[in-house]
Amino acid sequence: AREIPKNLPSAKLLLVPAVPLATLAVAALPIVGGLLIVGLPFFLPIILIVLAAALGLGAIGSTVYFSTRDGRTNIQHVAEPTYQTFLMTKTGQRIVYDVGPRPSPQALAHAVLPTDMMGKLGVSLLVDLIGSASYLIPLAGEAFDLTWAPISMILVGALYDDVIPSLKYVALMEELLPFTDWIPSATLGWVKEFGPGIFDEGKRKMGDAKRVGRREKEALMKMTRQ
Repeated sequence: AREIPKNLPSAKLLLVPAVPLATLAVAALPIVGGLLIVGLPFFLPIILIVLAAALGLGAIGSTVYFSTRDGRTNIQHVAEPTYQTFLMTKTGQRIVYDVGPRPSPQALAHAVLPTDMMGKLGVSLLVDLIGSASYLIPLAGEAFDLTWAPISMILVGALYDDVIPSLKYVALMEELLPFTDWIPSATLGWVKEFGPGIFDEGKRKMGDAKRVGRREKEALMKMTRQ
């Protein structure tokens, strides 16, 4: 288990109830998907048209913006630090320079994925959400699972191989076996890594609050006696 950052605001302790709720929402997606399947033949063409239009407009707008001087300057400011940071990693050096064997897909994913608590939480929820979303596509969903299964295994391994090495195989089997997509394997890895630290920090905060309350009560009792 990894300890949570020392500068974590107390408000983020709301992750204690929020993470189970988010995990439950991801796990409940197949049920919601089943209800949506009834209206899917009607809504699917509309959804596809809206997505295609949004992607087309986004691509055109991005092309026009990045063709301007300001756009090129902004993307350079964003890309240059990211590239230099990636180049300082062993994986980046193996890709750019001839300094050993090429990195595996998992090593490459590990180099670009976040390592902080909130970043890992977002990626984990997204991985589980994509895996469960296959229920929204009747028949074709199982074919999507065959494609997503190795990708999910690589991402989960890159995120949590140092915490639970076997979790990536759970993620693989979860996607390959029928009716198991609801298992939030990536989020469970996050809970294993950060959950104990969050609960310990919460207990410590509660202990501090109790001590402060006890002192205030004692001080109030002294004042009333005087």
